[in-house]
Amino acid sequence: MIAVLVSALQQCRLFCFSGRCSVARSIVQALVFIVVFLPQVCFSFDWCGTSRITPGEVKTNYMIVNSRVRAYGLYVPHNLRPDSPLIIDFHGFGANRVAQEQSSCWGELAEREGAIVVYPQGGGVVPSWDAGDYCCDTGGGNDIDFSLQLVGCLTNTNSRNKGLFVDQDRVYAAGLSNGGAMAGLLACEHSEVFSGAVVTSQSFPLQHPEQCRSVHANGTRKPAVPIIETRGTVDVIVPYGFSWGWSVPAGESLQRWGYSMGCSGEPIVEDVCDRPGSGPDCEYGKTQCKTYYDCDGGAVASQCTLIDGHLLYKNPHDFNICEDAWVEFERHGLIRQ
Repeated sequence: MIAVLVSALQQCRLFCFSGRCSVARSIVQALVFIVVFLPQVCFSFDWCGTSRITPGEVKTNYMIVNSRVRAYGLYVPHNLRPDSPLIIDFHGFGANRVAQEQSSCWGELAEREGAIVVYPQGGGVVPSWDAGDYCCDTGGGNDIDFSLQLVGCLTNTNSRNKGLFVDQDRVYAAGLSNGGAMAGLLACEHSEVFSGAVVTSQSFPLQHPEQCRSVHANGTRKPAVPIIETRGTVDVIVPYGFSWGWSVPAGESLQRWGYSMGCSGEPIVEDVCDRPGSGPDCEYGKTQCKTYYDCDGGAVASQCTLIDGHLLYKNPHDFNICEDAWVEFERHGLIRQ
């Protein structure tokens, strides 16, 4: 500790000119140095931070995770309920939480269903998520810890005192591209917390399906949860039929999801227009979804193929990814009761 303080004071002298800076200024600079750097040198701490809430709006909030400041947007619907679902929606590589909020389909659904939506901000110079074996650790911090702390802070006593009552059996992860891989990783490693995942324009996040749903300390495997993956056939960033190295081809990804969720048999093929996410302008015969329906605990592993590129929330099939996933999440919730 003394060595750190001495180092801090020496750092302060760098700001002095010819040794003539005031003692007060040196003390202030030393305190700033200690507050900013000392926690990361000596210990790690967490803090739930702010929880600014305005119904119908996304409000920026901050927390400290492993001594790092992390930001997120918090959307609370007008019709907030005493058992609200919680959706954590991760942006893609190089994007940000505001872009995800504006492009994804969760806001409108959340207002109707009384769900709370969180839009986390990735860390690093290029914002991203350390989302498994393929992509993309840029040194922005421990994203698993960030995600788990978000859930913990939004379900604690302080949040309940502010009127946020989250149904802890209906906490879901979703995301686009690198954010989709993050959602899938959370479903694999922490399905005791996350009851389902929506993986858009990305794939199974681990090299081996056996890595998913690790065993509890009591010897039982973590629960299987619904996985809803959506891929674009003309996606040049996360290709459908091959890989640049940061994803898995679509067919292989679905097989890994099926294996990891304990599914049996062959996937059922459906026209995308027969899915609950299809709208009135969906045209039959264009494309399809494949779904394993016979999985552990009533879960499913589904993959819908859209004839489109990387940004799939608005697509030529009038297919709403969020609506499609929500129906499955609600169905699975009834099975688990």
